[in-house]
Formats: sequence, C-alpha cells, structure tokens
Amino acid sequence: MNLIKDFILQLAFIATLIFTLQIFFAERSERNGQMRIILSVIFGLSILLCMTFPVYVSSNVHMDIRIVPLLLGTLYGGLRTGILLCALTILYRFYIGVDLGFYTTILTLLFSMPAVVPFQKVFVKAQKKKRIQIALILSIYYCFVGLIVVSSFRGFSLNALQVHFIHLIITVMAVLFFTSLNETIKGMLQKNQQLQSEAKDAEIAFLRSQIKPHFLYNTLNSIAELCIDKPNKAEELTLNLSQYLRSSFDFKQLESLTTIENELELVKAYINIEKARFGARLNVEYDVDANLDIRIPPLILQPLVENAIRHGLMSNLRGGTVKISVKKEKGAGVSFAVEDNGCGMNDKKRDEILNPDVANRGIGLWNISQRIQLLYGRNIRIESAEGMGTKVFFDLPARPIEQVGG
Repeated sequence: MNLIKDFILQLAFIATLIFTLQIFFAERSERNGQMRIILSVIFGLSILLCMTFPVYVSSNVHMDIRIVPLLLGTLYGGLRTGILLCALTILYRFYIGVDLGFYTTILTLLFSMPAVVPFQKVFVKAQKKKRIQIALILSIYYCFVGLIVVSSFRGFSLNALQVHFIHLIITVMAVLFFTSLNETIKGMLQKNQQLQSEAKDAEIAFLRSQIKPHFLYNTLNSIAELCIDKPNKAEELTLNLSQYLRSSFDFKQLESLTTIENELELVKAYINIEKARFGARLNVEYDVDANLDIRIPPLILQPLVENAIRHGLMSNLRGGTVKISVKKEKGAGVSFAVEDNGCGMNDKKRDEILNPDVANRGIGLWNISQRIQLLYGRNIRIESAEGMGTKVFFDLPARPIEQVGG
C-alpha cells in the first residue's frame, strides 16, 4: 500500500507541472523553439522530482516513474528534447551515486529510448487515438526492458515481479491519463482557435460588406449632384467608376487583399469625382514612397480621404488640402497617413468616433479601426485640433497577415 502512495506522490508532481504547462503555454506552436525549451524544463523538472522522491522497495532497491515525463517529453518535444532529458536523467543518477542502479538506468535507456525515435515521427503526424496507442506501447516496452535489465543484475523473484507489475500498471495508467489529457486540451484549444478565426473572418467580411456600399452610396450621390450642372462630367465619371469597379472590386471575395497601388487608384478615382464637384476648393497632395505591390486590406485609405474631404474641408467655404502619405518604415513596415487642414475636432469628438458604444458614430474610421485591430492587432491614431485640421495615421507590417489573439 505504501508503494502505491509513493507512486501517487510522484504522479502529483508530474500532474502539477504538466497542468502548469497546459494552462500557460498550450496555445503556443509545437514547432516554436521557445516552446521546446519550456517543454524540456517542465519535463526535466518532473524527472528530477520523481528521482528525488522514489518508491523504496527495500533499503537498496527503489523505483520511480521517470519514464512518464521522459516519454511524453520526447514524443511532444522531439528528438533533441528526448536526448536532453536522457542526459539529465543519467547526470542526476550519477549525482545520486554510482551504484547498481546507475548502471541499470543507463542500460534501460540505451535499449529502450532508440525505439522511441521512429515512433516519435509517427506520433507527431498521428491523430489523438493513434497517439495514445503509441504512448502506451512505448511505456509498456520501457517497463519490460527495465524488468529484464534489473532482473539480469539482481535475479528473478516473485516479490520483484510483483513490484514491477505494480510499476507497470501505474506507469501505463499515468501515460494513458496524461496523454489523453494533453490531447483533449489540445483539441479544445484548436477548436477554440478555429472558432475565433471563423468569428474574426465573419466580422471582417461584415465590416467590408458595410464599407463598400457606404463608399458607393456617397460616390453615387456626388455623381448625382453633377448630373444637373455638369451632365457630361457626371457621365464620364460614372463610366470611369463603372470600369474601375468591374476590374478592381470582387464582392464575392470579401477576404481578399489588395495592393497599395490598387488602393491608391481607388482613392484617385474618388478624388476625381469630388474635384469635379468642389473644383478649386479641394487640393490633394501625395507623398508616396513605398513598394506599391505590398498587399493590404482593401478600402483602408479611401474612407479616410472621404472623411477628410466631407467632414474636414468642405464644412468650410474656403475648402482646403488633403495630404495622403504612404511611406516605407524601418523593419519592413509601411506607414499610412491622411491629413487635412480643415475644421478639426475636440478631444471629446475624437474619442466618440472610435467608441463602439456611440450610436451616431460614422462608419469609416470605426470600421477601419476594427479591421486593422482584427487583422494586425494594431490601432489607428488620430491627432486633431479645432480650426487646425485632423491627421489619421497607422502602421502596417509589409508581410502576410498573421493571426491575432487566437
């Protein structure tokens, strides 16, 4: 009975450390180098605790279930982690003392661990049920190797067989429990990440579906106003807009990216329409120094330009200037800025624009802010002063979009 209690103490050590691993680090990638270091530390500490508090069968015979963290660490961490854990086991056993147990430890590892290497590659690619089966087979194999090695040195006895049988049962149950637990938690996390990704994609699709009709509604209204005074210009702009939408917009692919070049074309198409309407009251300056082939989310500049014109400049009779900046930054980043010298806004109004709880907020700024936050985990920034103008700016990485939060 004391044997079982001592084995349970070792299981408690392993469980505490593995639960810690799952709670704090389970969402990280298995291929992450930092994650492998964490795995080595957690399972290495488990091995040391098991060996520090062994089960004493007699005054000169003691056992532990170090194979549980050793095996799981090798299967989940890879060959390097397994070699590191084996080396740690041998060094600590050497520190305890060079005796018969030291030599049986080396021989057991020498004959059992090479069998783990081919299985480890299969384990990584296998599904949950197959992984559990592999872990159980290897744990049983290790226990039998240990029994043969120890019996070769100490001889066979009924009492030794009973102890090894208890050791085998506890080891197999522990491996079954921890492998099943780990696979279940991983499955739950993967499902949760998938749901988060799907929810994020759905929200981004909704935001894009919201901004595109918003752009078309305002643009067509501008063209409609030209129809009375400048019908020929209205016709020309309508045809230009139709051609651009036909070549550049795909309403079926709400998840697709565009290039900086295409986004600037859309901005210019919109500005041509507004220039035809407002004439000399509207001035536009471009400062573009970036790779135009970099892919970005569509419609993240045009709504900002539209806001600058409609709410910043045209609220004044004198009009003003909009500056559009796309600049290359250090670290392969790109900075975007839309600045006007219009009426500006106070701090309260600026905070309300990006507040999702404000019912009368405009679509443009809030929509862009939400999409950039969802896609990149970044925020847009606003600088504004009443009577001075407004600047909206943000930075994006010049690389593929990464998953955020999930």
